[in-house]
Amino acid sequence: MSDDQYQRLLSVQDHDTRIDQLRHRLDTLPERAALANRQQARQLVHDQREALQVRRLELQRNLKRHEDELAAVEDRFKREKDRLYSGEITGTRELLTLQEEVDGLRSRCSDMESDALEQMEEVEQVEAEVDALLAGLESADADVVSGEQHLSEAEAIVRAEIDQEAAARATEAADIPLSVLASYEDLRTRMGGVAVARLRNGTCEGCHLGLSAMQLDRIRHAPADEVCYCEECGRILVRT
Repeated sequence: MSDDQYQRLLSVQDHDTRIDQLRHRLDTLPERAALANRQQARQLVHDQREALQVRRLELQRNLKRHEDELAAVEDRFKREKDRLYSGEITGTRELLTLQEEVDGLRSRCSDMESDALEQMEEVEQVEAEVDALLAGLESADADVVSGEQHLSEAEAIVRAEIDQEAAARATEAADIPLSVLASYEDLRTRMGGVAVARLRNGTCEGCHLGLSAMQLDRIRHAPADEVCYCEECGRILVRT
């Protein structure tokens, strides 16, 4: 390759390094983390609301069962009270027994009514909490939508920079032999992103190790278009 092509290969590497940096930046955008936090907050509100809805349903079922039981006791109380004052029972002992039963049913109805009232208040409280969480969920949804928009805008900026770097890279790589580019790509994968290094004062700037006198002499006398590699790390050497 010509000296100009070697310089272009170094430029290709610079663009590739910049593209890698931009891709890392794309993956670690603060807007991405902010969106994840907003999504997590929304999920928390959603889960809380789901749990309260289950609780509300359970309370409503319990209240309905309690009201049905109360209705049955009230019906029995009414029947026994009507019997007590109907005049059909004349025996003193039987009347006293029925009176005790009526009094017991009255007391039981009163206790069950109090319990029902407490249960209704608990249902109303849970319903209010569910409604409040619905408003919170709508707010969390809006936050997520806003976060998605911010992330999309930030991603667009970075992707535009990546496209710009990729276009510049393609221009630099246009006249570099395909075999050299293939070797470069393979080395770059294995060498942590640095496949090309300058040879300066007998030292490879990729691994920072000095080459042997024999290797340096061979490189010095190699044809200008021959691609030379560092004997220590295997990187493509740019002779300076």
